[in-house]
Amino acid sequence: MQRSQQKRITKEAMVLRYMRQSRNISLNQAGHLVGISGSAISHIEQGRMDVSRARIQTLLQAYRFTQEEYLEFFGGRPVPLSMRDECLGILKQLDDSKLQAVHSVLVNLVPVGAARQVNSTARLQTRRTD
Repeated sequence: MQRSQQKRITKEAMVLRYMRQSRNISLNQAGHLVGISGSAISHIEQGRMDVSRARIQTLLQAYRFTQEEYLEFFGGRPVPLSMRDECLGILKQLDDSKLQAVHSVLVNLVPVGAARQVNSTARLQTRRTD
């Protein structure tokens, strides 16, 4: 498995990432299940590392998917985005007024300390870019 600095996100990589995330398996857990590091799993999912058919089969077994389920994605079945990625994509499309409304909702969903931490981090990042 050759590692590369360049990302080449293939359909294989997207499908494997979706399958892992849909089973709530972390990168490190996935690596442990198949005998490689979590960073190697990340490199596979980012297209920075080639993945053999044997490794794909091992990953499918670890993620509890069949070869048939995997191949469905290559026969036209769309690869769902992760919930987080989908939300971020939606947020990027919102104008400022709608983004402010969403922000108000999100702030109320997280514990008080966590929301304050996010706000202070955002203020620090804003100051650094000014």
